[in-house]
Amino acid sequence: MDFTPTDEQQALAEAVRGTLRRHASLATGREESAAPPAHDETLWSSLVETGVPGLLWSEEDGGLGAGMTDLAAAATAIGRSGVQVPLAECVVAGALVRALAPADVRREVLGAVSEGSALPIPALAEPLRAWSPAPTDVTASEGTGSWTLSGTKAPVRYAPAATHLLVSAATESGTGVFLLPSSGGTGEELVLDSSPATLLAQGPSAETALREALALGGVVLCAEAVGVMQEALRLTTEYLGTRTQFGRTLASFQALTHRAADMYAQLELARSATLYAAMAADERPLDVDHVLRARVVVDGAARLIGQEAIQMHGGIGVTAEHAVGHLTARLTALTRTWGDRRSHLAELATRIDDHEGVEVLA
Repeated sequence: MDFTPTDEQQALAEAVRGTLRRHASLATGREESAAPPAHDETLWSSLVETGVPGLLWSEEDGGLGAGMTDLAAAATAIGRSGVQVPLAECVVAGALVRALAPADVRREVLGAVSEGSALPIPALAEPLRAWSPAPTDVTASEGTGSWTLSGTKAPVRYAPAATHLLVSAATESGTGVFLLPSSGGTGEELVLDSSPATLLAQGPSAETALREALALGGVVLCAEAVGVMQEALRLTTEYLGTRTQFGRTLASFQALTHRAADMYAQLELARSATLYAAMAADERPLDVDHVLRARVVVDGAARLIGQEAIQMHGGIGVTAEHAVGHLTARLTALTRTWGDRRSHLAELATRIDDHEGVEVLA
């Protein structure tokens, strides 16, 4: 399998990097807030100009009809730049619309996403419980030709900026996926109190669409994490080459160069797993397990690279003035969005009987 990026993918990644350099950076010495970053509309509009939000959607739906590997190349460039944009969230919500919404709604929403006039966001997580795509707190009630939702979803990243919300709720037939207009709130908590909603699907079809949409979003998260790890490794190796101790650069100490080599090996392992998952995501039927395996690999690599980057920078690595600490925090957020290593392994374990045994010593 050839993992070499195409000329088009390299050009796309360079265009995204150039766009982000003009609009945002990980400049040191910036003032950091404890609150989650607000949606940067100017930055998002610049990505719309490069076509990133519409890459996955078909030309019929107003998109560019590209593949997951193209989107992964763009997501990696975003990760390297250190910015936070709702790309993964937009992919999950858009995938649900593409799979479940009527043709006219699909064209309207996805076309608006590509133009930058719409930002659909998924509301799937529920407070005070471990991650699960199956909703329990938010329930749906059917009235006379209409549905209402009650319960709480949190955290819902970028909810105040959303134009559409894709909400999962428990119905009598199982999990349901609903479309809501913008919440108009100011935080990351979505409180529903008999709120009117449009049912897109419920039962097995909704559950399948939800799993596949989360898999696509998972590939984007992995690709972003690869970009963040790449930048963390670059900063670390540069620091080792310039920081002196006992009259010698840190790079001259063999133990530190070995640790940097381990970081590089983990980065390449994560990159390969992510590219394979992106290629698998373009196939039909989509095999969710490929993405779950990639997320497990990326989680392990992110933990090692983030910790080692801080360790080898010393005390400066955890200061607000240095980018390494922010990059590690970003890796933590990416690897814990829509599940973590434990939940991914648990889901993979439920299907272990589907695979034949292998005699490794035969």
